[in-house]
Amino acid sequence: MQEKAAEYLAQSRYSDAIDLYSQCVIANPAEMSNYWHLGLAWLLQGEEFEAQAVWLSAIAGGTPEEVELWAAELLKVLSAEANRHLHRNPQLAERIYWQIIELDANQPEAYYNLGNALSYQGNYDEAIACWQRAIDLKPDFAEAHQNQAEVFQKLGEFEKAIPCYFKAVGILPDWTEGYYNLGLCFYRQDKLDEAVVCFQQAIQIQPDFAPACGDLGYALLKQGKLDEAVACFRKAIQIQPIFAQAYCQWSDTLAKQGKSKEAILSNAGFLKTLHSQVESAELYYYLGKALAAGSQFSEASACFQKAREINPDLASAISDFIASLHRQGERDETAAGFPEGVPVDPPQDFYESTRDWAVASNFADNYTTIYPENTIHLTPPITPDSTINFSFRFGEQVELPAAFVALVPDGRYWLDATQTASATIAPDNKLLGDVSPEFPALSPGHPDKHPSKHSILFSGKLPPVQSVDGTVAVLSGLLNDVYFHWMFDILPRIDLLRQSGIEMETADKFLISSRLPFQKETLNALGIPESKILETSQFPHLKATKLIVPSFPGTIAWMPKWACDFLRREFLKDSEATETIERIYISRALAENRRVINEDEVISLLSKFGFRSVTLESMSVAQQASLLGNAKIVVAPHGGGLTNLVFCQPGTKVIEIFSPNYVYPCYWLVSNIVGLEYYCAVGETLAGGNFHKIICPSPRIEDIFVSVDELLKILKCAGLVYI
Repeated sequence: MQEKAAEYLAQSRYSDAIDLYSQCVIANPAEMSNYWHLGLAWLLQGEEFEAQAVWLSAIAGGTPEEVELWAAELLKVLSAEANRHLHRNPQLAERIYWQIIELDANQPEAYYNLGNALSYQGNYDEAIACWQRAIDLKPDFAEAHQNQAEVFQKLGEFEKAIPCYFKAVGILPDWTEGYYNLGLCFYRQDKLDEAVVCFQQAIQIQPDFAPACGDLGYALLKQGKLDEAVACFRKAIQIQPIFAQAYCQWSDTLAKQGKSKEAILSNAGFLKTLHSQVESAELYYYLGKALAAGSQFSEASACFQKAREINPDLASAISDFIASLHRQGERDETAAGFPEGVPVDPPQDFYESTRDWAVASNFADNYTTIYPENTIHLTPPITPDSTINFSFRFGEQVELPAAFVALVPDGRYWLDATQTASATIAPDNKLLGDVSPEFPALSPGHPDKHPSKHSILFSGKLPPVQSVDGTVAVLSGLLNDVYFHWMFDILPRIDLLRQSGIEMETADKFLISSRLPFQKETLNALGIPESKILETSQFPHLKATKLIVPSFPGTIAWMPKWACDFLRREFLKDSEATETIERIYISRALAENRRVINEDEVISLLSKFGFRSVTLESMSVAQQASLLGNAKIVVAPHGGGLTNLVFCQPGTKVIEIFSPNYVYPCYWLVSNIVGLEYYCAVGETLAGGNFHKIICPSPRIEDIFVSVDELLKILKCAGLVYI
């Protein structure tokens, strides 16, 4: 009976466990472990008082010695259970750790682990306080100092992180990563001398620690010590020859495919030169180009000057490159120019929500709630690691705002030239905050998303207004031509229009992008006539007699369940039959960014376990829906193809591969909503975060090097490999 009760407890069948453990207590009242586990089952079910009553009844009447022994046994049971839940269900672990502290408030390990549970949920202030309590009880608690330092560093609070790191390395003087992170913190404060000392200390402890070598080189580069910097770069690459060789081979392939610009930015020449010789004009030339691509023009200029000194024949090539930058800047200015007309002043004030405007302007009848506020329930990603990546620390659930449709007479809509900022503007020239998103796409409720911080309030003139006589439904968002944003931010707004009670035929025009095949296909499927479309690119600042403004489904890049259900309902119902492939690897070989550098090696490994590589660019949306709807296992680098996870069947296993410098949780959100088993894998970078920026100036689009050993590890974690 005890074994069955323990099985129910492990399966989270708490009511069943309570029934069986209660029977065990009756059958054998002298067996104390039954009381401990019975109380635990009550606690896990959320009945704290019931749990405490069980434990108190067990120890009542015991001698002081027995009570002390039993308390130790109970704490051991609770600690084991809390540790079991820490990484997969930190909310549950938190509940148990609080109970442990209530039983014994002098356990530093309990406060430490409670801090971890809180940190995994994104409750950083509370976590830091718990770690501090652990330190108060145990001043030499190195891990608690370390966790405080890492969180402060992640939050950008380097002044607070530095003393925590110093305390940690004082306890652990051979902690290489501690000195390295200290160096990064000093570097971010532009304290280069201190950063150099810390990087050197890390290298002294561990001479083959490539990240410290690379970032020491970068700090020296910033100090103008080019020869010393290059020597460090060369050493870093010698420590990581596999990465460097793969990067060079891949860059050569890009060049042979005629992608010369990409080959330059990926900087194969830079890496190759480091392999061959240090004092090379070509090295400085390539380094200068990479720095210029990252808008680090003063550093680039220093490199170009060094290249000229070594090889005057490169002066012409350098001049041509600098001239091309100027020409590009002129083209960008032209592209961002205004259409004919008089530029207008931006809004100077805002309404926090469209409902606020409707009420204040006596247009309450123009506002219709379609879906109430709703909740995304979250489960942490599964990884072989003992921690949760900061990008997934949102707790047990995230609240999303209600979805609505509003009619705004004489309303305006503006979208900037890069499609990264937008504004819906009321007739009194005030911003409607909840339908005016801009990047970055922060989590719902993030303080930096408040309308008072919208960039339009601090901008110069807006383009001239283009007036449309009639009713226009606004279906424009951010990055309208990106498949993910199209499917999750744009298309569900058509469902809102359908359910609003407004006849679709009453809209004279729809402001939306429609130039790409997937846009044409989905708009046709959803009944948006081509004759009524106003292209977003042609109407950057539009005013209509009446705007129909459906809200975004949740917030940008954060989708509710109803939006996923809508996509499944519309595009799985008539999905085109394709060959069923149960194990899929989605390649980004045809994409312009976030490609896998050593993809041949990755595909070779995956093919041994029955995976097929597919590219989705040539498929229709219906074909992609069918392909993913029949898959059982999906492996892919982070990118738009994973949008189709919305079509997968519950229980499908997903392994998403990220660059370590850009881990974004959008497909994890989809997986939680649809009920997929989600695993997270993180690739590798060239030694040192700052050094890597020379090769890949933009983390958001950088390509990914995948360690096949790490990939094999996560395949084993997912139960797909047993060797």
